[in-house]
Amino acid sequence: MGKKGKDRKADLLLAEKIDRILHEIEAAQGQKATPEKLLLMVSSYLEKESFLAIPLIEALARIPNSETARLLTGMMARAEEKWVIKSIKRTLYKLRQRGVSWEEKLSRDEPAVRPPKPAQPEGYLGTIDSTGSRIIVIAKPQSPRGILVALGIVNDLEGIQQFNFKEFSKKGFKEFVKGPLSSVDFPIVETPGACCIHLLKEASSLHQRLSKPLPRGYHDAEKEFKDITWDDPSPIIYQYIKEDEVKDRPHFLKDSVNLHKIMPFSSWFLPGQELQDYVSSITEAQESKIILTPGQKDERINSIYMKALYEVFPENRRLLWKRRLEEMAYILLKTGREEEARLAVSAAIDLKNPFSSIDPNPFIWNLLLKSLYILIEDVYEDKEEAEKTSLIVTP
Repeated sequence: MGKKGKDRKADLLLAEKIDRILHEIEAAQGQKATPEKLLLMVSSYLEKESFLAIPLIEALARIPNSETARLLTGMMARAEEKWVIKSIKRTLYKLRQRGVSWEEKLSRDEPAVRPPKPAQPEGYLGTIDSTGSRIIVIAKPQSPRGILVALGIVNDLEGIQQFNFKEFSKKGFKEFVKGPLSSVDFPIVETPGACCIHLLKEASSLHQRLSKPLPRGYHDAEKEFKDITWDDPSPIIYQYIKEDEVKDRPHFLKDSVNLHKIMPFSSWFLPGQELQDYVSSITEAQESKIILTPGQKDERINSIYMKALYEVFPENRRLLWKRRLEEMAYILLKTGREEEARLAVSAAIDLKNPFSSIDPNPFIWNLLLKSLYILIEDVYEDKEEAEKTSLIVTP
């Protein structure tokens, strides 16, 4: 393909991307989204692909309403580059020429000079392990040089497992985050502090639903963070990877089985106690003295696998694993594994629906099979060991 052909293709792809973003902005405006939520949506795109800034700003003139104008003024308040500010001003001028009006001045009730906003907390999220546990860290600057740090280990079945709330120096906190908290296989990633507070509150609510007392120090942390809110309750990954980008691409779902080849997914297994009955049924079928053809035996064993799938993953448990995949997709994205993040999002979206008996969710199906296989191997290893022991003749 010649240079002109490549440039034309790139222009078409850019136009398609801009059109898709504009469509999402219009849809959000139709649903009465707040200016803050619209700004967050646009910022999530520009953080990933800053080259979209000018084309998107210019294209916003195609949505001539006051909500668009307020979005642009919000973008201008955040912008630092002069060329971005000039582009925004040009688009605002075009909107005004088209009859769009909006409030630019402060209301009478607002002071002309606003006090500086308090520093927003830093946040860090850890990788989810096989049991559903992860680390949450929230750090709030304190004057003059200290940092108040909430460190929690939370579990999506048990609530808050461990919690600590104490003060660090800035240097001490940096060393703490870089040191024992993170590893190559189980990294922690920077996350908006408000999002981390939201997740900690989720764990707290679960803790209380289980009628367990909250750990010492939690109420102090709650007071410290009471004025910080997270406006979007959906998993943060959807600010970066939209559902429409993956749900109609079946190869993402099919390839999600490959997630089990990388950490931490390769270390994810289902609890053995949940599978013991199915392991016993499978080993009995394999050793059955009833004369069956290989096809009949396979059919019988496959029926046990399917029975396990539906019984081990009722709706509430299926949605639990959906959330785990969504949260892990964000970790993958932030550690530079965008392709794997899309696979995780695709598998998660598929888990909104009941399993297909013909082609069940590839990620969960593989999770079930590998968990069963390792338990079945243990059964045969124990039998071999017992047989060897019985053959030993004692003098």
